[in-house]
Amino acid sequence: MSNGRLIPPNLDDRTWQDIVDQAKTLIPKFAPEWTDHNPSDLGITLVELFAWIVEGMIYRLNRVPDRNFVEFLSLIGVTLDPATPASANLVYSIAPGSPPTLVPKGSQAATQQTDDTPALVFETDADKTVLPVNLTHALYITPGLLAPKYNVVTGNIAGAPLESSTFTIPAGETTTIALGFDSATAQQMALNVRLREPAPAGTLNVTWRYSRAALEPPNWNSIIGVNDGSEGLTKSGVVTFPGPPLWTGQNPNDWNTVLAADFASIVDTSRFWIGVSIINGGLVDRRIVVEHMLFNDVPATNALTIGTAETLGTSTGEPFQAFELRNSPLYKTPGVANPYHHLVIEVRQPAALGEFGPWTMWSRVDDFAAGAGDVYRMNPVLGVIEFGSHDPVSAPGGHGSIPEVGSEIRASTYRYVAGGANGNLPAGTISVPRSAIAGVIGVTNPGAAIGGSDQETVEEAKRRGPEVLRNRYRAVTPEDYEYLAREATTDVRKVRALEPRLFTAFDTIPVGMNQGDPWTYGALNRAPGNVNVIVVPDDSVNVPQPQPTPEMLREVDDYLTERRTVTVALNVTGARYLPVRVIVTVRIWSQAVALGLVEDPLVSNQVLNDLDSKIRRYLHPTRGKADGDGWAIGEHITIAGLFDFLKPTDEVGFISDIQVQAQVPAYTPPDRPIVIGPPGVWVQLADYELICSAANHTITVTTI
Repeated sequence: MSNGRLIPPNLDDRTWQDIVDQAKTLIPKFAPEWTDHNPSDLGITLVELFAWIVEGMIYRLNRVPDRNFVEFLSLIGVTLDPATPASANLVYSIAPGSPPTLVPKGSQAATQQTDDTPALVFETDADKTVLPVNLTHALYITPGLLAPKYNVVTGNIAGAPLESSTFTIPAGETTTIALGFDSATAQQMALNVRLREPAPAGTLNVTWRYSRAALEPPNWNSIIGVNDGSEGLTKSGVVTFPGPPLWTGQNPNDWNTVLAADFASIVDTSRFWIGVSIINGGLVDRRIVVEHMLFNDVPATNALTIGTAETLGTSTGEPFQAFELRNSPLYKTPGVANPYHHLVIEVRQPAALGEFGPWTMWSRVDDFAAGAGDVYRMNPVLGVIEFGSHDPVSAPGGHGSIPEVGSEIRASTYRYVAGGANGNLPAGTISVPRSAIAGVIGVTNPGAAIGGSDQETVEEAKRRGPEVLRNRYRAVTPEDYEYLAREATTDVRKVRALEPRLFTAFDTIPVGMNQGDPWTYGALNRAPGNVNVIVVPDDSVNVPQPQPTPEMLREVDDYLTERRTVTVALNVTGARYLPVRVIVTVRIWSQAVALGLVEDPLVSNQVLNDLDSKIRRYLHPTRGKADGDGWAIGEHITIAGLFDFLKPTDEVGFISDIQVQAQVPAYTPPDRPIVIGPPGVWVQLADYELICSAANHTITVTTI
């Protein structure tokens, strides 16, 4: 057995050489006159040819158990998980002076097509009214010793490449996110605010303001009529407000009370500003992580809707007749009760004189009920439509109606997945409008397109087959919850289900708690009856603390809720990160510097920068460790693995000292179990924590 699984027998383990040797041993018995057994002998050549043929037959024989296993998985309904499409936010631009323009749902935009690479097409998921106004600048204004200072964060939250930004609001202070628009408008404006790490409810006071006359930030006038869908930056949402009256353009270079943080941050352009004033009236610092604040944007997906109705065929009157769509798999709309609502199947019955009656829409069901019914079943992976077996004359006991003989069947519309992992594109690559919309002069994706994945491999399906057989898509054990969370969406990279946990005599019990009380660490309810599922998406190495989007949390929660037991209180949440700081000293041989094997650390930061990059790479939550597979939630770190990953070659130098230290947790409240162990040798994590890199590491490089 291996990892609890039975290893199938090797039906014939002989190799080519074994067969050749066995044949040679039979020569003296059956052909004693044959004495030349050298490879140059023609008879030996024939023996080797025979062994080669037999080895191929043995290989096929040994695949029989594997074939039987795959057939068994097909029998119990295990199919390959389909490809999932990438998604992105597209920002549209219209000609100056144009009226507000509607970008309808289903509008298409694509990448540039080349001789070698076909265009990848994205389709908008909702209607959007675009204004002749563009968001061009984003500044972050913080308190300073003499005067408030601003830093440019346009490329973090408002323009390519949308790397997100962490904003720290000191206790008792006010900070401002200033958004600069190239013109004013009196139209209703909508700002899409997505937070990777929102503020805890009740901790911050947020006010929306606009630039006017001689007032400087943060003393701009308050906007009247704000509908704050972010609820004070406590969740992602859309903030709408009317274009402010007497909105005045201002040049930050003319501000007297607010200065640029440094020379590189100076903005010398007049813009119309919307200020998000964030007041922290508490006694502790607060922080929020803003993924983006976008204007004139609309969500889009690498999934396409067919342009015209698709004829599937004609009914023969046979039971369980099936028809196949031209495109598959079908797109599964996230966050809705009926994810395949876009599929419309219609049937029209023959009438007299070769005519047909009107098209009637049939409904999709998971299983056919007994008796008649204009319903069908659908396999979204294969794109197969199947009708029932009920006929009032020949099969009155069937389930679901058979379309009348000669009836025409069509799919009037549906949406299908156009691409998988190839749709994960960098920012700024979706730039070609494919749909003609009056007034639209440009489109772009300020952030990367993410979430695309290819169809599951056969080997991966074989791996999860026993799990499917064990839980049958019902969540009972923690392992069931973890497996089903991955089934809910391919965006899940790491997952851990936490069962209820009570304080014991072996735990560090916080003040005010007693033995037998539920755990309170990590702001998780670990009382009996509660199951907490922590999910982490697969973000790039440039995102140090990946957090799931609200849509991803909702998708996993909905999927698990349908499969959990009634008495379980489910909480699907993001990771609780514990930053780890590394202190390392590296000695470089002077001879290695002289031979040019490495740059001199006295005049170059090459070694220091390389070490810092490797440390951050090793500590990345989802792409870290030596194998690049990331860390498990609750997995401890020791200096042994880090030492092997960082050490230079013997010809270059060696590590003389290395330590790892846990920093203040990056979650609220920051209380965590007290762990007593050798300082600097390892960092022990609680079962709900996930490793990430600290902001600053101490790296010392010297020559000897």
